[in-house]
Amino acid sequence: MGASSVDARKQRLRHFMRARLDQLDVGSARRVGEAVALHLDTWAQWSRAPTVALYSTLEGEVECEPVMLLARRMGKRVLLPRMIPGRSLEFAHVESLQSMEAGRYGVLEPAANCPPERLPSESIVLVPGLAFDCRGGRLGRGAGYYDRAFAATDWSHGRPILVGVGFSFQVVESVPGNRADVRMSRVVTEGGFCTE
Repeated sequence: MGASSVDARKQRLRHFMRARLDQLDVGSARRVGEAVALHLDTWAQWSRAPTVALYSTLEGEVECEPVMLLARRMGKRVLLPRMIPGRSLEFAHVESLQSMEAGRYGVLEPAANCPPERLPSESIVLVPGLAFDCRGGRLGRGAGYYDRAFAATDWSHGRPILVGVGFSFQVVESVPGNRADVRMSRVVTEGGFCTE
């Protein structure tokens, strides 16, 4: 399948998912975030991970605050992404939401005085997206920040566990992709972990 065909399929799926996400009621993102936190809390790998990287929630994404509260209650080190030149991301430790500031596009991110950190191999990284499949395929918003960040990282000492987070309707049979798209290790929704 040609690159232009994959790109066209990605655009159609993005358009469809954005329309579905626009129909959500105000409390859906929070309720699903709470359900995702409950599923993570029963997962052995989550329990063992000393470090977790979360995300600042944008409109149309599963609310990440319940997961952050769970991580803090369990004494985990919490990292959040910060946009950097080259349309990529770096991750930095945050002690509290007071150490966050509005970055590009108004997204809350770690303040400039929070030093970046390498993601340890045993860490879990929650990754938002517009669509996922149960083989780890992920469709992002189209800017490629997460794909660039993970592609540029040296995983020779072990790769963190990448977990796609979405609403159950965002899981489709197959996400169109190419070699530049980083695959998720797992996908979790309010219904639990997605498996084939």
